[in-house]
Amino acid sequence: MDMEPDVRITNLNLHKGHRVEVRGRIAKGTNRFAVDLGTDSRNLICHCNPRFEYSVDKNTIVLNSKQNDVWDIEKKETAFPFKSGSETMLIFDFEDCITVHLPDGKEIPFTCRFPIEVINYLALNNIELISISVH
Repeated sequence: MDMEPDVRITNLNLHKGHRVEVRGRIAKGTNRFAVDLGTDSRNLICHCNPRFEYSVDKNTIVLNSKQNDVWDIEKKETAFPFKSGSETMLIFDFEDCITVHLPDGKEIPFTCRFPIEVINYLALNNIELISISVH
């Protein structure tokens, strides 16, 4: 079940070699939140979805991609440095793959599953935006 974004940016213009830092406050009492990067909502190169307790997942980060509105296979990580209602920061490096930097310093590489030159779309779900910076 897709979440409706709280924040949507459609002209990010992120190229390989760039980094985007997303700082926000996780919605209190939420069972999950997400940061999406791609060309649009139907084509996501990286769906980063930390789940407190959702479906069969508990304290798990789910990474996935979506092409032409079809989800691929989920990659699950047990590292989970998040607390509901707290401020957090996620960093995404865009190279030949996406590297997700967690707030505790752990890095999670995520393979780009389809060719993409520019990331123009960023969406936040169940997280209140504090700041976004691109380097």
